[in-house]
Amino acid sequence: MDEDPRSILARVITGGETRARQEQVDLAEARHALARLQGPARGTPAEVARVTLEVAPSLVNNLLATTAGLLRNLVMKTDAGAGTDPEMDAFTREVIAGGRTQRTLYDSALLESPGALARAHQYRVAGEEQRVMDHAPTEYCVFGDEAVVCVERWGDPDSDYVLIRDPMLIAMFTTSFDQLWEHSFPFPTERGAPDDEDEQLLDLLVRGLKDEAIARYLGWSLRTVRRRVARLMEDLGARTRFQLGAEAVRAGRLGPPAAQVHRASWPPRPSR
Repeated sequence: MDEDPRSILARVITGGETRARQEQVDLAEARHALARLQGPARGTPAEVARVTLEVAPSLVNNLLATTAGLLRNLVMKTDAGAGTDPEMDAFTREVIAGGRTQRTLYDSALLESPGALARAHQYRVAGEEQRVMDHAPTEYCVFGDEAVVCVERWGDPDSDYVLIRDPMLIAMFTTSFDQLWEHSFPFPTERGAPDDEDEQLLDLLVRGLKDEAIARYLGWSLRTVRRRVARLMEDLGARTRFQLGAEAVRAGRLGPPAAQVHRASWPPRPSR
C-alpha cells in the first residue's frame, strides 16, 4: 500500500526543520571561532555570540551532548524562554537521569505557580538538585567550565540569549551561582526543616527573607507571617527582628544565624 503523501510531506518538512536548527547552532559556533581569530569587533566581546530564542533549544541540546561537568541553572520563570521547548525539556531530564548533575536555583515566586511546581517535581524525580532563593536576578545555565547560555537582557527571561565561551566570564557566572546556592534555602518539598513551624519561621527570618518570600515558602498568608513574627517577638522579649534572631539563638531555638540571602549585583551585560 502506497504511503499517504501527507505523511511523506510531513516527514520531509520535519527533517528540514531539524537540519535548519542544527545549521543555526553550527553557525553560532562558527561565529565564535571567527571571533577568536579576528578579536573583538564593533564592541562585541570575543567568544560572546547572540542566539535567537528559536535556536536556543537546539543549542542547549547540543551543549548538553558535547560538554561535561556540573550544570548550574538559575531560573526566574518556567513558562517563558527556551525552557518551554518540549524536546529540550525531555532531553535535559534524560541527561540528568543518566547521571549528569544539575543544580537548579528557582526564584521563590515560582512556589505560587502550580505549573512551575509540577515541572520542578519532574526534574526532581529525574535527579535534579534544587534550592530556592528570593528574587533570582536573571536566568542562565553554566555547562561545566565550557560555556554559559544567558538571557541577552539581564533579568528578562523573555529575551533572546547569548552564548558565552570566554573562560573569565564563565568563571564569573560559576562563582556567582555558587554564592547564590550557598545562601539559598531548600526546596519546600525536600527541606529537612524542623517540625515546629516557629523554628521554620525563625530560620527564614535570620536568613534575611522578607515577609512576602516567607509567606510563599511556607504557604501562609502574609497576615499569618506577620502575626506569628509578632508573637515570637513577644515570647522572646525582642523589640526588633534582629534582636529576635539573637534571642532565638540564645534560647536554643536556632543555631548560629545563617548568612543573609545573597543578591547578585554584578550583572555582566554582553554587547549585542
